[in-house]
Amino acid sequence: MDTTREGILKLGKDGEERLLLSQLLDKQRQARRYQQLAATFFLDLHQQALCRQAMARLGQGEAVLAGGFPQAERRCALFLPDYWESLDQAPPEELPFQALRVEARGTKELTHRDYLGSLMGLGIRREMVGDILTGPQGADLLLMGEIVPYVAQNLQKVGNAPVACTPLPLSQLEPPLLKVKVLRDTVASLRLDAVLTVAFSISRGEAAELVRRGLVQVDGLEMTKPDRPVEQGARISARGKGKAILYAVGGLSKKGRQMIEVHKLL
Repeated sequence: MDTTREGILKLGKDGEERLLLSQLLDKQRQARRYQQLAATFFLDLHQQALCRQAMARLGQGEAVLAGGFPQAERRCALFLPDYWESLDQAPPEELPFQALRVEARGTKELTHRDYLGSLMGLGIRREMVGDILTGPQGADLLLMGEIVPYVAQNLQKVGNAPVACTPLPLSQLEPPLLKVKVLRDTVASLRLDAVLTVAFSISRGEAAELVRRGLVQVDGLEMTKPDRPVEQGARISARGKGKAILYAVGGLSKKGRQMIEVHKLL
């Protein structure tokens, strides 16, 4: 296994992915050299999976993926200084992301697309924006800390609704509860096709066919092999079937089968 910089960069399928891998290696070196927190911008699920692949290749565990709250989908890759055992030791002001509460005045409930479109209209790149937690009267935005003052001052309207922005401590975020159907079952192994049968109530053959047709993604990566192992916490999507999370992997049943809990998103 090639653990050189060149070997890690080969994990990327194109120039954009190789650039991300190069940035990850630079952030890792920066954290080690200067003994300070170093972080990327927000990553989507595919980019996060690529980050995990790179860290597994290196045999390094210091990359922490975080987005401001435990269920965040868009996350930064953070590299911690040696004197921190976990991200919990980081002072809030040293984290790369912050939250901004947006209160909207109007009768129409605004959507995720409305907020994202207004941010893009301010010239903000997508990688600077994390999760957008919408509610009836506004939204909580996860943003890279460096743009929070600019957004707070310049975001005055979302759609046709006037808005007011206030910085918000991460501890006061109010993530919406995910609506899920909890499914518990046993599988012979944690193969992808076996987990799919539980998540979407389909046959093993139908699950394998979905994978072979390129219709299944795990953590943003397209899967091509039905027998690929799935790890606890993996986010699975199957086109035409929906999305699910392998929420928990338990012990073995009396018949030696693996007990799992899957949360299907409603």
